[in-house]
Amino acid sequence: MWEHVIAHVDLDAFFAAVHIKINPFLKNYPVIIGSDPQAGKGRGVVSTCSYEARKFGLHSGMPISTAYKQCPDGIYICSGREVAFANYHTESEKVMNILKEYSPIFQSAGLDEAYLDITEEWEKYGDTPEGIARDIQLRIQREVSLPISVGISETKSIAKIASDLNKPNGVAIISNADISDKLYSLPVRKIIGVGKKTEQALIKKGLKTIGDIAQTSREKIFLLLGDYGLHLQTVVHGKNYRPVGYFRGERKSISSERTFRTDQNDWRIINTRVREITTKLVNRLQEHNLLTRTVSIKIRFEGYITYTRSSSFTTHLSNESAILKKTNSLLDEFRSSEKKVRLIGVKVSNLKKQGGQTVLTQFLSNKIP
Repeated sequence: MWEHVIAHVDLDAFFAAVHIKINPFLKNYPVIIGSDPQAGKGRGVVSTCSYEARKFGLHSGMPISTAYKQCPDGIYICSGREVAFANYHTESEKVMNILKEYSPIFQSAGLDEAYLDITEEWEKYGDTPEGIARDIQLRIQREVSLPISVGISETKSIAKIASDLNKPNGVAIISNADISDKLYSLPVRKIIGVGKKTEQALIKKGLKTIGDIAQTSREKIFLLLGDYGLHLQTVVHGKNYRPVGYFRGERKSISSERTFRTDQNDWRIINTRVREITTKLVNRLQEHNLLTRTVSIKIRFEGYITYTRSSSFTTHLSNESAILKKTNSLLDEFRSSEKKVRLIGVKVSNLKKQGGQTVLTQFLSNKIP
């Protein structure tokens, strides 16, 4: 018996899929979205890539120079272009509008993924939750022409793991009763929030699989990992229920950065990148219905010398001009440096959900500190 029915919907290789949709001749080719590889000498990383490119071992976060060495004949598309971002937002909005028709309880988790509470909705589509999953998938494919995977479970955490099991164009249904059969053999890195370093630390303690965590006694997991271990057990047992739309503890900050093709001392170019990053962050704040109070910059000079600086507003906001003004003020400290800039980044943190009178500050931008 399902206590809750939560769907996680994930658009497969979204940025690459949008380019392939707009340019059908790219279909079946390895398409890589990221910085310019410059014949293997480029800087930056892969943002995402098509599944054809993944056959060459490429993945998100890989250095673009490594990607080029492994797949020199791939089609490389530079991310960060205004036209590209406009297309991403347009396609994402089409999908999100369709998803909202399936349930009034909806939470966007970015341009390419969302959660739906379909506890009261799924029985309209069949005898099992798979019916509504297939209906969502087929409708997105038919009306928006984008590949999509759907995972359904009793918590958001397991639903997100499920959506990744049968990519691309996959559907996976995992009730709490199914977790041991379907998930225990998977590596611990499949747990949301477990990155490469955490995985290595867990493996050193003998915890290689989801089953290892689930089947270790509470006393031992606490001795090994403290409260974090108890949290992981709650996740893998399907007991960490949080309502769809619940943000606290999920998103503490949003950030983005750019690595220049060559070390840069032209502040007109640097300022342009800062504006692009700021626009991207403001769009993401608005997607998540969030406001920020703290802005930080990251600047890396030649020789990998890196500095960070932060400053806070007196109130929460999501006003682009105010955030840009704050960012530029933080950068003033470094403008007279004789060293060239390798990387520039911006982060917004101290976030809260938008609502109530706070929204009025957006109409008083000239008074925002």
